[in-house]
Amino acid sequence: MKEVKLYKSKEDTYYLKTRGIPKGCKYCLKGAKTVLFLNGFCQNPSHCHWYCPISEERKNKRFTYANEILISNKEQLLEEINITRAKGMSITGGDPLFEPNLDKTLSYISYIKQKKGKKFHIHLYTNGLNFNQSIAQKLSTSGLDEIRFNPPKDRWFIIESALDKGLTVGAEVPFIPTQEYIEHLERFIYYLDQIGADFINLNEFEMCVTNSSHLKERGFRLKKGTIASVENSRDGALDLLKRIASKVSLKIHFCSIQAKDYWQLARRYARRAKSIKMPYEMITEEGLLLFGQIEDHSDNLKELYNILSRTIKHPAKKIIFENNTIKLPVKDIVKVNFRKLLTQYNLQGYIVEKTPFIDEKYAQITEKIPLNVFIEEKGLNDV
Repeated sequence: MKEVKLYKSKEDTYYLKTRGIPKGCKYCLKGAKTVLFLNGFCQNPSHCHWYCPISEERKNKRFTYANEILISNKEQLLEEINITRAKGMSITGGDPLFEPNLDKTLSYISYIKQKKGKKFHIHLYTNGLNFNQSIAQKLSTSGLDEIRFNPPKDRWFIIESALDKGLTVGAEVPFIPTQEYIEHLERFIYYLDQIGADFINLNEFEMCVTNSSHLKERGFRLKKGTIASVENSRDGALDLLKRIASKVSLKIHFCSIQAKDYWQLARRYARRAKSIKMPYEMITEEGLLLFGQIEDHSDNLKELYNILSRTIKHPAKKIIFENNTIKLPVKDIVKVNFRKLLTQYNLQGYIVEKTPFIDEKYAQITEKIPLNVFIEEKGLNDV
């Protein structure tokens, strides 16, 4: 095969441009996938339990989440899909195909396909330990579009059970930077190509609170300048990709931690923000909501509100006065004339940034900057 060109995306992923990436990845990188975390139960297989990044709040717990939202039924999942304007859904866990989870997984897939239609893309992650022809057929019948395996070596063969069922079949595994694992991974990629699988995704190896002690015991270290990237994972993955790409025909896609933790989340937040933002809020590049805020318990706040109601266009939408707080657009609060009013009434203004959720349980303030500090940082003194 001729040499293939490695392409780096804006989102910090790498792939072979002539082959592209799995459809599920395309939607994920656009923030257009709702992540259904079915629950935290799986078989705890020896090949992957030691690096599992699932948090203590979710691991081995029965809780189900749609993105960040705790849900208890399919209708709540559909609501989250709609509010984030999702084009697809990924199902993870735990293991969605673990025997106690299987019926619930099939039920959720069937329900969402019925409500959202055939074009709504659903993919699923599994270790494949109890996968078989029967489960493959049930998944296909329920409406699953794409399945991603991370099996132990003695279960590679089960991937073949998913072929010819109308599913896009591939694997998704971390790139663990040890010589033994790299040799194992290279053989795995050749096997996938031989059986006619569609793709393999290589994820940058992640160190987090949950798995850090296990990783450190095995000699893994954080890459300098990062908070989660394991040293040599990215470089090793790209070296393997370049070395093996021309020898196989399947899609190979390297996904960085930045792509998962920043781009996917920020774009999903932005989609949610568009659905829930108030007229006084603006959406940041990170998908957060930004607005001006004035707080006070004196009559001065009420007097200021009355003035603003007469001077700002469409005050009923752009200015909210409740709980001893005025909320208004950033573009209005930063104006010189407005700042003079704040000084006149001895009031303090702030620029507030928060996550895009209606429920206060999830709507966290990520930053609250005094107005004068914001003005100075942004060079807006003459606005």
